[in-house]
Amino acid sequence: MQKRYFLTVSLNPCLDINCYADDFKIDDVIRIRRKKISAGGKAFNIARFLAACKANVQAAGIFAGYNGRRFTELLKTSRISNTLLLELPGETRENYNFFLGMEG
Repeated sequence: MQKRYFLTVSLNPCLDINCYADDFKIDDVIRIRRKKISAGGKAFNIARFLAACKANVQAAGIFAGYNGRRFTELLKTSRISNTLLLELPGETRENYNFFLGMEG
């Protein structure tokens, strides 16, 4: 059987910041109970999934600035063993997700 290899390419990766709160009230402060930060973006999320399925995967992408350095550190703890990253000027984006009344 032929081995399959996958390459994912992300030109716009991000820090995925999942915020968990107990409730939400309009015109009030949202109290974040817990926050989980991971290296994300569609291509890196797909690469993480494929790596968890024991597929041979390499993830390539760009990163920038403080968020980019944080992104690369978080990527080291993921299951993606092969990465090819290029540093550029600027700042890697952040993506915030809010979950209400859920365990995080």
